[in-house]
Amino acid sequence: MPDKFSVDMTLGDLLADPASEAFIKENLKALVESPQAQMAMGMSLRQIQEYSESMNPGQWTKEQLDMIDAGLKAL
Repeated sequence: MPDKFSVDMTLGDLLADPASEAFIKENLKALVESPQAQMAMGMSLRQIQEYSESMNPGQWTKEQLDMIDAGLKAL
C-alpha cells in the first residue's frame, strides 16, 4: 500500500487533510505563513524545497526534506 502522505504531494493537498495540515503547520511554519505560500499550493514539497535551495542554499536542505518525508509517511 502506498504511503498516505509524502513530500511528493502538493502543499495544497497536504493542508487539506487535518492530520497532514497539523504536521505541516508544526514543522514548516515559516513556509505556511510565507506570503508566497498561496502561490505554492500547486507545488509538491519536493518542488518547493528544490526551488528554495536554488534561491537560498542551506535554508531548506535535502536532509530536512527527507526528515519531513519520513514524518509524513508515519502519519
